Amino acid sequence: MIHEGLPFALPERPQVTRIRQRDTAELRMSSGVRTQPMAGFEDDFTDIVDYIVRITEQIWTDRAVGRIYDTYDASCTVYTTSGIVRSVEEVIASTTMGIHGGPDGETHHLNIAWSGDETEGFYTSHLGFARSTNVGASPYGPATGRRLGRFFVADCVSRDNRIHTEWLVRDNGAAVRQMGFDLHETAQRLAQVPLLETPAVSVPTRLQGQAPRKPYAGPTDTAEGWVANHFSRIWNMRRFDHIASAYAPDVIAHWAGGRVASGQRNLASLIIGLLASVPDAMLRVEHVCWSNETDGIIVAVRWTLEGTTRPGGLLGEAPAGKPVSVMGMTHMRFAGPVVAEEWTMFDEVAILAQAYRN
Repeated sequence: MIHEGLPFALPERPQVTRIRQRDTAELRMSSGVRTQPMAGFEDDFTDIVDYIVRITEQIWTDRAVGRIYDTYDASCTVYTTSGIVRSVEEVIASTTMGIHGGPDGETHHLNIAWSGDETEGFYTSHLGFARSTNVGASPYGPATGRRLGRFFVADCVSRDNRIHTEWLVRDNGAAVRQMGFDLHETAQRLAQVPLLETPAVSVPTRLQGQAPRKPYAGPTDTAEGWVANHFSRIWNMRRFDHIASAYAPDVIAHWAGGRVASGQRNLASLIIGLLASVPDAMLRVEHVCWSNETDGIIVAVRWTLEGTTRPGGLLGEAPAGKPVSVMGMTHMRFAGPVVAEEWTMFDEVAILAQAYRN
């Protein structure tokens, strides 16, 4: 078991490629020696992290967009903050559009957490930072010629060399601001575009009968249990004082909208700000996985937050009383028993577009 001073235990498993504090040029080269069982994957891939890094580089940096046919299932499903993609052809189309908007794009790979195996399939959570120059039109407006930088998280389920399910969050709030566009005007314009599929959002009540919901009361000695307790207490029970015991005093938090917070109090302000915009929100943890990286254990969480909007808070003057569902991703890097660095991504533009559409 892996513990290393963590607040939970982790099982032993094969050590795969570490990507943090390494040059991308080095990561692009395969050793040719497989270190993890990967039945059905191309022989050149050494492990699941190597697979994710190198197909991303091939598709987005080398512009081998057709590699998507080799690495995505023909009927793949991709859940994005702005809609659902249901075929490999749609993945090809959206990738081509993305490269057109920023043809000099480059990807910085920050972490890839994972779980699973060759039999059940691998789950990966890829945290990255993308840079490009906006020289092509985008769904947000005409080309601006401005330099853009935004975080993204792509959670994928892959088996036999192909991704069949993906959840993708990009920090589009940061991108829209860097382009010089108004966040609310952009969201209102996007809200006018018809959706092929209209999601139903039934906001959960914060009560059980007439009593407030109780916090998570299960075990916390696993990563999944620790995460369930952590998000339950801070996000659902509004016990922001729990931040003091879960995070390092000098924690660094990278948040949606290009925001950066230093210290526990400033991190709390970000969480409180989002909940002020959706004051009846409830958060549900969807998946947890982890990586044993160069600078510590990193735990990745995919979550959904559902609630009703109210003007004020992080989202500004959002329309009141509109049900929204927020797909979010959080990566937490541990230093002993506490979180030393956190990346929390969601799409402000998509949340506001939902509110204006509803």
